[in-house]
Amino acid sequence: MSISNTVATDLTELEARVRLELELLNHPKGNWVPPRQHTSGAPVYDVLVVGAGQGGLGTLAALGRENVTNILAVDRNPAGREGPWMTFARMHLLRTHKDITGPALGIPSLTPRAWYTAKYGETAWHALLRIPRTDWQEYLDWYRQVLDLPVWNDTEVGPLSADIADNPDSLIKVPLTATRNGGHTETVYAREVVLANGLEGCGVWDIPDIITDNLPADRYAQANTEIDLKVLHGKRVAVIGANAGGFDAATAALEAGAASAELLVRRAEIPKINAHKPIDSVSWLKHFGDLDDDTRWRLMVHVMRNNQPPPQDTFDRAWSLRGFTMHEGAAMTAVHMDGDSVIIETASGTTLEIDFVIAATGFRHDFHARIETSAIADDIALWQDRYTPPVGENWAPMGTYPYLGPSFEFTEKTPGNAPWLHHIHCFSLGTKPSLGLTGSSATSMRYGVPRLVEALTRQLFLDDTDHHVEVMLAHEEEDLVIDRSAAAED
Repeated sequence: MSISNTVATDLTELEARVRLELELLNHPKGNWVPPRQHTSGAPVYDVLVVGAGQGGLGTLAALGRENVTNILAVDRNPAGREGPWMTFARMHLLRTHKDITGPALGIPSLTPRAWYTAKYGETAWHALLRIPRTDWQEYLDWYRQVLDLPVWNDTEVGPLSADIADNPDSLIKVPLTATRNGGHTETVYAREVVLANGLEGCGVWDIPDIITDNLPADRYAQANTEIDLKVLHGKRVAVIGANAGGFDAATAALEAGAASAELLVRRAEIPKINAHKPIDSVSWLKHFGDLDDDTRWRLMVHVMRNNQPPPQDTFDRAWSLRGFTMHEGAAMTAVHMDGDSVIIETASGTTLEIDFVIAATGFRHDFHARIETSAIADDIALWQDRYTPPVGENWAPMGTYPYLGPSFEFTEKTPGNAPWLHHIHCFSLGTKPSLGLTGSSATSMRYGVPRLVEALTRQLFLDDTDHHVEVMLAHEEEDLVIDRSAAAED
């Protein structure tokens, strides 16, 4: 069915619709959160978001709709380069269905479809397989601009800590450093902090020790970092890992002129079934976090162990290129230099002689290694601290995920040691075993962002209960005016 009579035909019209729809839905009006002041005179934000990618922007927008406006997001990257899309992502198309609503928050004119149709036309939308990666970043840039969201780019967050001494309500102390313009530093405070800091937000991108211990640093890179592909021209490349990012890295290397790209698969066969796919339903996205620990553990271990294949077009893109080879059952057993060549020995008996290694080996959860959480890492409860799996169902990597409360909040490893910890919310991929939802996924934002924001507004309200009670009891504004002189005479 055509909707050509209702869609916006250009971005100017679409932006007008966005503003109208937001105005129509804006009730009750007015800010309701009383301002806080720090004894030092430093700014106190009601909510500070670390990361201005899709999860961070969606959180800001949802808070604004709830009339919480003393908010800020900070991002270490320049504007337009937040998140992976213009940095280390190398796919042509997003991996998710084109009908994702992303951070639209129930506003039809804010959806990716509305934006894409206004920019390219309805025919282009219907012909689209999935949204191109670069268009997705452009959509997010537009989303930020049309909603006028408060973001500081080029700003690095230092170690978070609790400001207990001067503030009984335990504000969170947030050191900030500008990554440009001389590295200006300042400290701000926040009542609530949201870590919307990406896929690796609970740790760091991982490179196996077998590589770092045996190769010079200029002979390897992590796939989820920016790589100067020009230096790979004419080189023999090995990619470790058969996830979608591994295929993208191999393809990008070949398209940049690499002589060959050999992809090593640890499993006997590359996965063909997407164990993540059933999660993409209302039931799981809304209610995974309502399950008991046994069920959450068992299901998420199943998903993570079985993983997912690359999208068909990603696989075909690599497979069609001359110089691409895939080795299954080829876990690395030894890596060393031989003259100017890198030698990789594998469990399958294959020995590779190459020039450069790209490790598509995911991330390692370690809150000590993450600057934002380095000072509070010992206080954060992990799944391994709270749950002992049944025999046969243990999977060590799952135990390193944070054991989160129902509102994405960190919980204490030792009860009573860090009662302020619930003011810091994890909205990265680290949420998966606790809530299923993640701020790193455009698919789950429809449910994750509202759940997070409801928790934030609840905490802001409860922390100011005395203020709100006083305002209600002191309310004396008269709604009814009786003019007795105008009463009808008998």
